[in-house]
Amino acid sequence: MHARAKGAKKLDASFAARMISDLPGIEMASSANSSVHKAKRFASVLGQGAQIADLCCGIGGDSWGLGQAGLNPIGVDSCEHRAWAYQHNTGFGAICGDALGDCPTDIAGFHLDPARRNIQGKRTLNIEDFEPGPKVWDQLLEKHPAGAIKLNPGINAYDLPLGEVEILSEPGGLTQTVLWTGQLAGEHERRATKLSADGSVCTIAGNPQRPEDTNPIDTYLGTLDPCLERADLVDAFLAQTRTLLVHPGTAMVTSQQAFEHPMVRWYKVIEVMGWNRKRVKAALRSLDAGIVEVRTRAGVVNPDVEQKYLRNKGHNNQISILVYRIGGRVCAVIGEQADGI
Repeated sequence: MHARAKGAKKLDASFAARMISDLPGIEMASSANSSVHKAKRFASVLGQGAQIADLCCGIGGDSWGLGQAGLNPIGVDSCEHRAWAYQHNTGFGAICGDALGDCPTDIAGFHLDPARRNIQGKRTLNIEDFEPGPKVWDQLLEKHPAGAIKLNPGINAYDLPLGEVEILSEPGGLTQTVLWTGQLAGEHERRATKLSADGSVCTIAGNPQRPEDTNPIDTYLGTLDPCLERADLVDAFLAQTRTLLVHPGTAMVTSQQAFEHPMVRWYKVIEVMGWNRKRVKAALRSLDAGIVEVRTRAGVVNPDVEQKYLRNKGHNNQISILVYRIGGRVCAVIGEQADGI
């Protein structure tokens, strides 16, 4: 019951209602949004009806999406219980076996979801600890070049085999990195994709580059979706939107005008000052601030602590304080949330 309740928030409702799973199975499964998003690429490139091997298939979250796209998945998992649950949950065939040795030979492509924990059972970003690891990936890619490998969102993209690296962002943060290979890879090295709760998709593709610009904060300040920075595509966003970077490594942009874009959240700048909680609180009092939002990066401050301290008795609840390290200085930007842009 606990697994189904948790699964209902992440997976397709009808799938979650009939599935058999434990909590780890839910945690490892792709969300319905990401599953559908990936499946659409498989279908558009390989064609509907193509057989796809879902390697390390788990409870079948990704195969659910493949099925929705008109593809014909077959699951492979070394755990007998997972393979059985997959077959029950999806209605597709399953093989209890090895991702490499038992992968069907007559497939058009594969999706691989390796275990990403070290021998102590802790989450890891070291690809050599993944099971199966890079040596198996290489052998799979030699046999079946059209593949997708699901990885941690924090993985170092420069450690991966050749292909297109896509970073997926969903409500709540980054969820996964996908390495697309062979026919499934796009023309660019990187792709940053934001999947919204309403099913809409925003994606920016390009080749990785890290801008080093520094610019003064203008009328509006924008914070970028983390998928852009993780994919090293902030420069591509700047070129596309003609915004300016505030400082390297901040994922903050600035502009004289705000504009609607899924990848950026805008604030109308009221004041910029060096971080001093007493000065900031005094400024908020003069703005009739009430409950305020505190945003930061890299643990510069504790947002929960500062939000409680900076709360005033005013009526304006649309004010945010962004406490960021810009160069060698910790700055506080007081801004009004630019909703409805």
